[in-house]
Amino acid sequence: MEFYPVATAEKGKGVTMSFTPLVPYQNYQHVLNALPCFVHPVSGAIYGIAIEKQSSGARQNLSVYRVRPGSTVRELIKRYVGGIDSQAQIAAGGCVIDQTGALHVWASAIPVGVPPITQTGFVGGFWEPIPGVDVPWGNAAVPGSGVHLFDAPYLSPAWDNRPLTTGVLVDIPSVFGCPSHSVYLVRFCAIAPQANVRARAGTQSFPYLLTVNTPAPGVEADGQGLIPGPICYISPARGIPSVWLQIVGWA
Repeated sequence: MEFYPVATAEKGKGVTMSFTPLVPYQNYQHVLNALPCFVHPVSGAIYGIAIEKQSSGARQNLSVYRVRPGSTVRELIKRYVGGIDSQAQIAAGGCVIDQTGALHVWASAIPVGVPPITQTGFVGGFWEPIPGVDVPWGNAAVPGSGVHLFDAPYLSPAWDNRPLTTGVLVDIPSVFGCPSHSVYLVRFCAIAPQANVRARAGTQSFPYLLTVNTPAPGVEADGQGLIPGPICYISPARGIPSVWLQIVGWA
């Protein structure tokens, strides 16, 4: 991803907000419209579209982009091409992921191989859904509706009796293979040869959001609570504990 200079206001005339292009657009004629359309309630991915004109004539396209949690990269998921997927330029549109994980795209376009319906030929319509673009979310909970348990805890060999010598950032969906959420319910345990050794889970700015403290030498501290996701910072304090982490649910 390339970075572009951002204009700043002159002294006394206010400050402009930074603005970053979705992708490198150096050889495009223009981008007529761009908007975020959908946030997946399980994977956390953001989906949006851009109406992009790359050359003269009918080649004004609709591109569907995805941004995964923790990333700034806009992945091109699907491009509908003016003059191929529409008889003329594609004028506007939007997208969502349905409960099965399929991509749905609506747009203003001229259907191919169909006699004109309106005076200009442009109608509101849709292309066939594309299955399997993201994970299903038919049973996803409404955000803020409480704590929800997975059918079974998600485990990882990397976090089974792990000596914790230093702080580490954990990409929970990647390491544990669980759906992406902004808050997880976890079981968090620690043991150490000394008392008062701590294991902490949180962020790098606030590492102590969930803390377990060994009560005595060789005695396990067993805790359960909420930690941030999809990336969490886990760190030791006052010694080197061995820790267990299990992902139990989400909130």
